[in-house]
Amino acid sequence: MTTQDMPSFTIHVRGDFACFSTPEASVERLSYPWITPSAARALFEAVFWKPRICYQVRRIEVLEPIRYLSVRRNEIGGVIAPTSAGPFDQILCDQDRQQRNATILRNVAYRITAEMALNESVPANGPDDNHGKYREVLLRRLQRGQQFHQPYLGMREFAADVRLADPAEPTAPISMDYDQGLMLYDFLFPAKQKGRAKKGASNKAQPLYFKAEMRKGVVEVPSRETVLRQNEGRYL
Repeated sequence: MTTQDMPSFTIHVRGDFACFSTPEASVERLSYPWITPSAARALFEAVFWKPRICYQVRRIEVLEPIRYLSVRRNEIGGVIAPTSAGPFDQILCDQDRQQRNATILRNVAYRITAEMALNESVPANGPDDNHGKYREVLLRRLQRGQQFHQPYLGMREFAADVRLADPAEPTAPISMDYDQGLMLYDFLFPAKQKGRAKKGASNKAQPLYFKAEMRKGVVEVPSRETVLRQNEGRYL
């Protein structure tokens, strides 16, 4: 990815409910106090995604007070995965349904700034392949409300309203400091070569973490390169 002349975009996000699950609460969900960079990146990708581009979230502004809500949700105990023979397995919801408690967020609103980078591992799409071309597409889709799929806040049932942020909007971040400690940044997927994972590499996605601090309602997110260096002793 190139880091030169990367355009930045700021979106305004709002939703009634959200859940950004912490890894230590694997059975009964517990949300982080604000949106994770990976969930924020997914909001941009819901509006405009191509293999040639990628987004790096750099700033998260929390616009509403952090409020939690405890609910009980119906979930399925297993997952559906394709078998080696090709067809999908079947899960009967009535037989595999489980009720689990979840501590989620309510009435959330964020202003998120991200940079657009070109993925150098993907071939260019012709001579006009540049930041300017993709920048105009993303801005046009945000202004028109166009989306590839419904953006959501951690869980698909928690729909998000995403729009281009208005610089003249008077909404300010909350006046709060919070030291979250380690927070999920994104996942490091195994390198593949001709459809297979490289020899000696793990075939599972590994989580990347960063030290998350909120100052006056603003979370500054480090670059992906910085996070990779910080996690180097764990996976790389």
